Amino acid sequence: MENFFSIFRKKKTNKDIIEQWLLTIENENDLPENIIALNFGLYEPYGTMDLIGSKSYDAQNDDWACNEDWIPVHRICPMLNIPENRAWNEVLAEMKRCIEELMQDHPTLKLWKIAHITIGFADSDLTVIDNMPKSFFKR
Repeated sequence: MENFFSIFRKKKTNKDIIEQWLLTIENENDLPENIIALNFGLYEPYGTMDLIGSKSYDAQNDDWACNEDWIPVHRICPMLNIPENRAWNEVLAEMKRCIEELMQDHPTLKLWKIAHITIGFADSDLTVIDNMPKSFFKR
């Protein structure tokens, strides 16, 4: 486990940390065909993000993100560089931007083939990450 977390210490930007985390998930996990939604969960105090997959999605009710039908081995992205005094909406915007940029940088990841991808803080509204054309989502 020490080797896994040591890769995060070598990176400096949040985008780099998230990129390494997602590439690790991509390489070490099978994504079941019945997963139709992913949620990147954010927490206070800042510093971590997690990822879950769900067999259901409801654009009108964010409770679908409580369905943890797929949990990657390294569910939690640790050691993000976010000051504690940063406003929550700024943190959300930065993390969303990082993920959208990674979608562009790594368009062939299996994770991006999921039709519904969201991000948000626990007990808050989820924000849809919609950075790929719908035709891209065919699995």
